[in-house]
Amino acid sequence: MIARIRMTFLAAAVVLVAAPAVHAQQQKMTEDDAILRNYVLTMPKVEAWANATLEYTAAIKAKPLDERKKMEVEKDAQDAETLTQTAAALERIPEVRRAFRKAGMTTKEALTISLVLFQSVMYDQMSAQYPDAKIPYNMNPANLAFVRKNKAQLETRLKAVQEATKEASAEAKSDEPTDPDDPSPDEP
Repeated sequence: MIARIRMTFLAAAVVLVAAPAVHAQQQKMTEDDAILRNYVLTMPKVEAWANATLEYTAAIKAKPLDERKKMEVEKDAQDAETLTQTAAALERIPEVRRAFRKAGMTTKEALTISLVLFQSVMYDQMSAQYPDAKIPYNMNPANLAFVRKNKAQLETRLKAVQEATKEASAEAKSDEPTDPDDPSPDEP
C-alpha cells in the first residue's frame, strides 16, 4: 500500500522531469502543468508535507495486514490521469487525508508539493551531470533555486520519508504469505 502510494508520487515526478524542455510558448500547458509551474516551495510547506507523510506512513503501518490489503485505493491513484484524480483517490485513504489536514493542507496540495519537490530534486541531480539540460517547461525556476539553497536539509527530510516508506513496504512484504508454488530463495 505505502509502496504503491510512493510509486505513484515517484512515477509522476519522473514523467514531469522527463517532460520536453521547451519553452511554455512552444508547449501547450495543461492545467496540471500550470499548477506545478505556479507552485512555489517553502521550507515550512516541505516540513509539513514530510511530517504528514511520516505520520500517515506510521498510521498505515500500524494497521493489521489484512486491513492494509483491503485498501484498494492505490489502484485508483495509479490509474488517475490528473492531479485532481490522483488526489481524489488518495483522499479516500483516511490516514492520508487525516495527516495532511492536520498539517494544514489538502491532499491535492500535498501531492503537488511532492511532485514539485521531486521534479526539482531530480532536475538538480540531472543538471549536475548534463549542465546544458534545459529546465522543463512546467518547472518553476524558483523551486530549483529553493532545492539548491536547501539541499542538505531537504536530503535529510527526503531520506527520512524514503526510509519510512521502504520500511513499511518491506514489513508488508514480509507479512505476506508465501505461495507454495513459488521457488524458495535457495532454488534456481
